[in-house]
Amino acid sequence: MKHFLFSFLIIVLGAGFMSAQRTIMGTVVDESGTPLIGANIVSKEVATIGTITDIDGNFKVEITSGVKTLIFSYAGFNPQEIALGESNTINVTLSEGQVLEELIVIGYGTKTTRFNTQAVATLGESSIKNRPVLSPQELLQGQAAGVQMVNSSGVLGAQSSVRIRGSSSITGGGQPLFVVDGVPLNDDVRTAAQGGGSGLNPLMNINSNDIESMTVLKDAAAVSIYGSRGSNGVIIIKTKRGSNKEKTTIGLDVSSGVSDPTNLIGMMNTNQFIEYNNAYRSARSLPAQTLATDYFDWPTAVVQQGKSDQVNLSASGGTEKTTYYMGGSFVKERGFTIGNESERLAGRINFDHKANAWLTVGTNLSTSKVDMDRIGVENNTFAPLTSAYLQLPNVTPFNADGTYKNTGFIQNVLAIEALNTNTFVSKRTTGNVYADFKLLKGLVFRTDWGMDNAETTAKTRAVNLLTPGGSASRDISNDNKWLSTNTLKYDKEIGNSSFGVLAGYSFETSRFLNVFVSGNGFATDDLPNVASASTPTSTFEAGSRWALESQFLRANYNMNNRYLLEGTVRRDGSSRFGAENKYGVFWAVSAGWIITEESFMKSQRFINLLKLTASYGTAGNDRIGDFSSQALYGGGIAADYANGPGLRPIQVPNPALTWEETTQYDIGIASKFLDKRISVNVNYYNKETRGILLNVPYPFTTGFASASQNVGRMSNRGLDLEINVDIVRRKDFNWSVGLNAGYLENKVLELPNAAVDLDGNRFVAGSGAQRAVEGRTLNDFFMVIGKGVNPQTGDYEWLKKDGTPTTVYSPNDRVFVGSAIPKYVGGLNSNFGYKGFDLSVLFNFSYGNKVLIDGLRFTENLNSAAGFNKSANVLDYWKESGNNAFAPKLSSSTAPLFNQSSTLQLMNGSFLRLRNVQLGYNIPSSLIGKQKILQSARVFVLGQNLFLVKDKNFRGPDPEVSANGANNVIQGESFFALPQARVITFGLNVKF
Repeated sequence: MKHFLFSFLIIVLGAGFMSAQRTIMGTVVDESGTPLIGANIVSKEVATIGTITDIDGNFKVEITSGVKTLIFSYAGFNPQEIALGESNTINVTLSEGQVLEELIVIGYGTKTTRFNTQAVATLGESSIKNRPVLSPQELLQGQAAGVQMVNSSGVLGAQSSVRIRGSSSITGGGQPLFVVDGVPLNDDVRTAAQGGGSGLNPLMNINSNDIESMTVLKDAAAVSIYGSRGSNGVIIIKTKRGSNKEKTTIGLDVSSGVSDPTNLIGMMNTNQFIEYNNAYRSARSLPAQTLATDYFDWPTAVVQQGKSDQVNLSASGGTEKTTYYMGGSFVKERGFTIGNESERLAGRINFDHKANAWLTVGTNLSTSKVDMDRIGVENNTFAPLTSAYLQLPNVTPFNADGTYKNTGFIQNVLAIEALNTNTFVSKRTTGNVYADFKLLKGLVFRTDWGMDNAETTAKTRAVNLLTPGGSASRDISNDNKWLSTNTLKYDKEIGNSSFGVLAGYSFETSRFLNVFVSGNGFATDDLPNVASASTPTSTFEAGSRWALESQFLRANYNMNNRYLLEGTVRRDGSSRFGAENKYGVFWAVSAGWIITEESFMKSQRFINLLKLTASYGTAGNDRIGDFSSQALYGGGIAADYANGPGLRPIQVPNPALTWEETTQYDIGIASKFLDKRISVNVNYYNKETRGILLNVPYPFTTGFASASQNVGRMSNRGLDLEINVDIVRRKDFNWSVGLNAGYLENKVLELPNAAVDLDGNRFVAGSGAQRAVEGRTLNDFFMVIGKGVNPQTGDYEWLKKDGTPTTVYSPNDRVFVGSAIPKYVGGLNSNFGYKGFDLSVLFNFSYGNKVLIDGLRFTENLNSAAGFNKSANVLDYWKESGNNAFAPKLSSSTAPLFNQSSTLQLMNGSFLRLRNVQLGYNIPSSLIGKQKILQSARVFVLGQNLFLVKDKNFRGPDPEVSANGANNVIQGESFFALPQARVITFGLNVKF
């Protein structure tokens, strides 16, 4: 009887339990019937119950008896609440609406695209996801109108050059300000120029998989809120966050790729070199030489197949009061040249909690470590490809016993990478904590405390074989910043009108410390540290500090949802400026008119949106150095007096020194047509920078050569264009294309007190071939024109300054031969979707610029005794009358001068590159299985830098070059810079 009662009780309880649970399933689609992937389904009553739709728009959710209503939502669509009935199947159609209109990130806030009056470009999830890049700057290539992003080389971690609507400075910083979750990042020049560039790459430590959006602020209305730091534009990065009432979603993204160089210079082999050497010496009546006939293919030896592996793991979700996002990543890359490797370990947590009706608190915190094995770059014989190109082909790297040999001035780079140490470790922690207080309806006070702490360590150790006695160095830098931002925001709606006010105060300060030690003379190569050196060669320590205090105000007014007005003002006080100019005021005004809201436009159906905007304002550039206005004194050996220590003045004080100020006006048209299938945005801008910092010469009787003063003036004007078209919108097939292009005209207007050339032009020198010239561009090439080989005589001819040919090379015949600044930059993208397949294609282009491949002066040196290998191009030398040869006859008096700096090394830098091709397949839920663990799965293959169209006469490895991203006056030059890498990546994205 007891067994019967027990069994009966189990059956009753089981039946009661079963009746308390239900499985609800169905499909969520848009109004055209297209499945909505990742739509949220949550319980209204129990926040922990919910799910998302799969690739087919299907969902399945287990509910309890307490659940009466399900909420269906999707970004850009109106949410729906569905009361549960007897049926366990619910099919939902969501409609588009302005309720969830797209938001864009602006300075200290967000705004809907419809009511925005600022010139901005936004990269959303579709432009960022599944792009395995080492540094997120690369995501900007070809994806934002008016933005030029150029990698300095194909070296891992090499500094990039980012210019927004051109550079606004000559000698000051030209990079934009990067802001991550409200924290402006430091990017000052801090590290040695090897492998990582000469500046602190502000984004190298950020995992691109954590980024939700990147917003480029371009006009004065957008950047003036950042005051003295906004003239070069601002890039705001917003990282991912969880959503309220969202079931926890685990994301796992893994990818693996291989890479190789897109192009290499063809060099002579041993037989070609010996044949050429004999011909050259015979033609010039030099005695014959007997050369070793050994052959070693140095370029092939230093090139390897690169490899990259990346794992990203994330978790996001939230309850009614709390949201969270956690992400971790590990990236390991091996470049296509030996000795170039990188590992990055990064973690992030973003947390938001609504403590009660009036208080919300949160934090954003990221930490990372990048460990790099570095190689020399650019003008450096320790660089693998540089030495491999120049090394004679009959020089071998090994002795008879298999040990490495010292090959002399042209380094044995195989030995360098096998025996020497050259590492760089970067650790960075950034983040903030905040609290939002809702004081009254529409009135919110926010306090935000942030930090950006960066530590870098560079270590080198050269063994005795390569550096007699051995040498070592250690370079440690700490750059630590903290900031506090406090804002008061008020928003009010009155019928169809609204207004808002934002007032704020911020303070930030940064302290930099650098210690460098080096020494030589080691008893054994087994001693790795500087402390073991017998002779210290350098003991250096330096510190610096700056602070910025700011007050800012922004107000906007929206009248009848059609007339828009906004004004911004910011007052900055900076320790970097002179005593007479500690504080400066920056401001902007902008207005907009939504024409399609007018009554005369209501009857038409063709134009969905037509908006006119205009703005005018000012912004500054504070990249003038921490103590540029101060009188500085230096010690050391140079200051010793009477065999005792002393100090000497090294910098003239300038209490009037201040920021460079840029004024800019912008006129824009934003439009959408044909049921929003076509959108066209056009912006014309004109910006002018005054008070540009220049080193003005001083009389030698003062004891100083020059000092910085605010005296220059320069302008940038142009046009930004964005066109996006949805060609096909169907349930199983969609196709969209987009074009962005930026046109730029740059002109240096004034360079008072600058150096003057023989023709009376005022200029600021950049490199030996490039300078900023009053009345011309910031990056004009100033070179002798190489006319070419005379087919009749075999002599190489240059042009004199008056345009007549000559066989006598003279640097005094230099003229202006073009600019490194492109007239047009942009990109073209296309996205396809067919059932579970997706295909995206991205091209980027540059047109109208020159680039200098300066390494050709060495590889095309005709002198056989120079000690360098030769490019195979010089085998095409003149032999008889009528030859249209590349190089002159070997007996010509012009042959030894053939490689002198001229337009022979200057080339058309225009190109069209297939930057990315990605093919993905979303595995249907029917193939994933009926289990409840896996929500979605996608496989993809990605190709990068697969195809390049360039000038047929281009002889360099790559037209996409920039010798120094931090130097505004030297752009578009290359000295054996590595070409871009061609990469094939396979990956998998899954969600649990």
